[in-house]
Amino acid sequence: MSEEPDGRLTVSVGRREFEKLNREWADYVAATSAGSSPVDPVLTLRRTGGVLRSLDRLLASIDREDSKAPSGADHRE
Repeated sequence: MSEEPDGRLTVSVGRREFEKLNREWADYVAATSAGSSPVDPVLTLRRTGGVLRSLDRLLASIDREDSKAPSGADHRE
């Protein structure tokens, strides 16, 4: 993880995980934006679960430069 001059952090995430999260989000939006028809609560909960699982996988794929231990030392937060 690197810090930008304005104090923002930059992280790297897995491409597949990011694309999967985008697909899951699009499915969620489609399921909850039914327009004039009623929203199916079961489908909405399933889509929510898909988004949360994808978000969990995306967060697990974060590459953090500061977590790489220097020369054998353990880095703990």
